[in-house]
Amino acid sequence: MTRHEMVVSVLQSLGFKPQIDDEGDIFIRYQMKTFYVMGSSSDDEDYLVVVFPQMYEVNEGEETKVLAVCNKITREIKLAKVYIDQTLKNVSAGCEFYYNGEESLKTCLDKAIEILGMVRLTFIKTMRSFD
Repeated sequence: MTRHEMVVSVLQSLGFKPQIDDEGDIFIRYQMKTFYVMGSSSDDEDYLVVVFPQMYEVNEGEETKVLAVCNKITREIKLAKVYIDQTLKNVSAGCEFYYNGEESLKTCLDKAIEILGMVRLTFIKTMRSFD
């Protein structure tokens, strides 16, 4: 079984319906959000990133506040990296991890998806608290 197939199989065992996009990336829907599992085709065999892309659109003039909120959440939520893209237009989040075998992959994917499931709400609440 390839790593790509193993990721799909593990996601299915967790109750998800993984899909493959036109570029071969694996994605799932969770709590009305789309998460991508990146790295299943790379050379770094035991490393993956679960990404929640473009979870928040940055309004003009709030870039500094958004950067501060990204920094705060990244510091406070273990495994989560919340960042603003290079265009300063969108915020994305990710969880990076190494795993050792299928059972470890299952545990890590489950935790990463759980963490990313709460990141957007935490981001929005923190944005409001900075007003």
